Amino acid sequence: MMAPITGTANIEKVLNEKDVILGFSAPWCPYCRRLRPMIEKLSTEIPTNIYGINTDEDEEITARYDVEVIPTLILFHEGKEVRRIIGDGSVGPDELKKFAGAE
Repeated sequence: MMAPITGTANIEKVLNEKDVILGFSAPWCPYCRRLRPMIEKLSTEIPTNIYGINTDEDEEITARYDVEVIPTLILFHEGKEVRRIIGDGSVGPDELKKFAGAE
């Protein structure tokens, strides 16, 4: 499951986990709505925790990680960004698994 998360302190806390994915999206975004079920399924297949950030409600975190296009997923390892992917409509389950290191 992709757990919602807000606030700098909470983000800092989860980034202390070994691996974590932050997913940036907004409720009005059609690509975000399309990608969400795939992310939910992925969350059951990988050991990495996935957290969702509403870009409309948490603009500070969105700006901190230079997220300009949504949906954006960022994979962190021990607090450092490893890679990111933008779900522009062409991202499917295979791309998500590869992004998350599940393939």
